[in-house]
Amino acid sequence: MPAQCKALADSLQEICDSPDDGYDADIQQFNAIADFEQALGTLREHGETFDIVFMDILLSAPSADNAGEHTENGIDVTSRLFDSHPSEPSDDQDDFVLPTQVVYVTGHAEFCTKVYDTDHVSFLLKPVKTDELRNALRKAVDRCEEYRSSPICVHNGKMEYVVWPRHIQYMERANRTLYIHYDDGRVLRSYLKLRSLEPMMPSYLIRCHASYMVNLYSVTAFAGTDFVMCDGTRIPVSQRRKHKTELSFKRFARTVR
Repeated sequence: MPAQCKALADSLQEICDSPDDGYDADIQQFNAIADFEQALGTLREHGETFDIVFMDILLSAPSADNAGEHTENGIDVTSRLFDSHPSEPSDDQDDFVLPTQVVYVTGHAEFCTKVYDTDHVSFLLKPVKTDELRNALRKAVDRCEEYRSSPICVHNGKMEYVVWPRHIQYMERANRTLYIHYDDGRVLRSYLKLRSLEPMMPSYLIRCHASYMVNLYSVTAFAGTDFVMCDGTRIPVSQRRKHKTELSFKRFARTVR
């Protein structure tokens, strides 16, 4: 139902915008599964996907013409689009796809067992209460963070290096080379692009500039136009990313004046 879909999207936006929760989210609403599949296909062409999907189980009401036919429901769609889609990186190290976290939403409690045929993070019954929606979103975000905090393999010559995001101080892209600066002073060089790594990184690793990503745990000061890292390095913040960077920093660190 378009009205219910919009109401859910509006509630999610309110949660994401609230100071207590504070998620940097781009919420998209789809009233038809064909539109959703098209958008998902476009993302996958660029090695990306939706992080979290709130999937209604009954996608359309049965009509007299198809009363005896099987109509694909949200569980079928989840199985077809996500359970069979590989989440492991391919031979192209720029092609990483993280698993999508699915939250089922329905007004029919009889589906509460059937949903376990697919991987999902939560199951909500309509009418969805705000606290239940907030908890489901938190579980999905936590699952995303868990995946993003896991190690990745980075090729460099004949070697494959295991990179733990939490040990990255900052990353810099210069002269077609990516420099991964570790918190212990080591530097790993790669030909990866920042835009390829960005979707893989946890929320505390943020893109503050076209050429830089910083680990907020390694920041000692923020001047608005640049970050000061724990080793004294100053990382610029571009004007285009300034607002988003400030928002991420404020949500990460409590401020005392």
